[in-house]
Amino acid sequence: AVGFCQFVHQHFHPLFWCLEGPPQNSTKVMSWRAESTFKPSSKLSDEEKEFLKSTKKLRDILKLEEKLAKGEELETLQKEKVANKDKVIKEISGLAIKLPGETEVFEKNQDIVELLDDSVLERFQKKKKQDQQRTERRHQQEAAKRDQPEFMSRHDKPIVEACISSDGKHIFTCSKDKYVLCWSLEHRLMSVITTFAGHKGAVFAVDAAEGPCGLASGGADGEIHFWQADVSKLRTGQIASPTATCNHGGIVRVIRWCPFDNGASKDGRRFASASEKLVSTPPAICIWQVNERGETKCTLRIDDPQVLKGKANDLRWGGGGIQKLFSCHDNGYIAVWNAHTGALLKPIALHQGPIISLALADDGATLATASHDQTAKAVDISSRETPVLMTYKANRPLNAVCLTPDFKAGPEGTGSIILAGGKNARDVTTQVTLEDEFESKILEAATGAEKATTVRAHFGPVHRFLPLPGLAPGGAFASVAEDGTIKVHAMADGRQLHSDVME
Repeated sequence: AVGFCQFVHQHFHPLFWCLEGPPQNSTKVMSWRAESTFKPSSKLSDEEKEFLKSTKKLRDILKLEEKLAKGEELETLQKEKVANKDKVIKEISGLAIKLPGETEVFEKNQDIVELLDDSVLERFQKKKKQDQQRTERRHQQEAAKRDQPEFMSRHDKPIVEACISSDGKHIFTCSKDKYVLCWSLEHRLMSVITTFAGHKGAVFAVDAAEGPCGLASGGADGEIHFWQADVSKLRTGQIASPTATCNHGGIVRVIRWCPFDNGASKDGRRFASASEKLVSTPPAICIWQVNERGETKCTLRIDDPQVLKGKANDLRWGGGGIQKLFSCHDNGYIAVWNAHTGALLKPIALHQGPIISLALADDGATLATASHDQTAKAVDISSRETPVLMTYKANRPLNAVCLTPDFKAGPEGTGSIILAGGKNARDVTTQVTLEDEFESKILEAATGAEKATTVRAHFGPVHRFLPLPGLAPGGAFASVAEDGTIKVHAMADGRQLHSDVME
């Protein structure tokens, strides 16, 4: 029995390797198939196969000629093969000029190629160049076809931002799918009116004002595009191109039109932008002036790393004696900037984690935050001390915040604050998530107690809210999320009013 086992191990041990793996002290066996660059015959063209057959014939003839040179006698059939040498060379020459331009058989059979006439080689090189040109043109056509914009009936990648049209009846959204879409709120099932195509990467920022350049978008390509914002001038099913474009630099993350400017001014209106670092371009906060023709001028740029502590995740304009710009950052701070000079008026330490979103109360006196530290805070920005009026606690990272029109924080507060977020998409499959992880929570402004919640609204992290105060009694809000959908809910009770998918 022992002898039989030794016999099996000696002669059939590769079989056991297949079942159990090689022995611990075995060396790695390199597969010639894995290392070889040889092209399998099944992948050769018919012309290449015929060429290789003919080269084999010619090599056999060359071997017979070597025998003759050594004085060896050849058989009759062998003599006939040698006599056909010129015929075989002619046959190879005819096949050579038919070979595909990208073939490798020429390079791998140089001994045979040297026997061919120079004119054959010239014709092959000419054909090779023509084939390469055709292949390049085909690739260019395929790339152009891939880049050709198409009308989108909905987004097919995460939606990251939304804004309302000047008529209050349409919503613009932007997505990582490179498009900006205009949605009609006429029916419960929202429909796309126009697709705005022009960005070469994910679109992270969008905001709307009035005018032919009133819709602005920015994204990963470092460009800001301006589009027609007057919905009455858009056609259903239209694919719109930018009216104008400006090069921002970096990755554009936020765009906010200034609510204090008159669009009819000869100087146009201002908007603020925030960008993320890209290669050597540092993160920045900028203020731009743009006229109706889309001519832009950067009037303010903040990018000194000693002052600007990393990228801004959101921006809000503030009024008062001095026009201000509020920015929130990954370090848990809000920065207050002079919108005219760019001076840092005050840094406000608020959170233990990144602040992702800001919301300004209708009276302009309170600024609300949403942070990954699972809290939201309401700050009195009408006071120089900027005290925290209320802290709202959640049980998930927060990305989005919005306020009801009557919001007032504190013990005597009124209205509601709405919060949402959820674990990052990459963590959902590796960590335990809550049953309502991606629902929006409506909390009482005075106590922070939960008042209502949405139901099965999203299946991924909520990225942003868009307040829609005039859409329903008590107001409404839209939410956009990682699942690529947009939903509209009543602020009073969270019931769904509109959706981009059939429920």
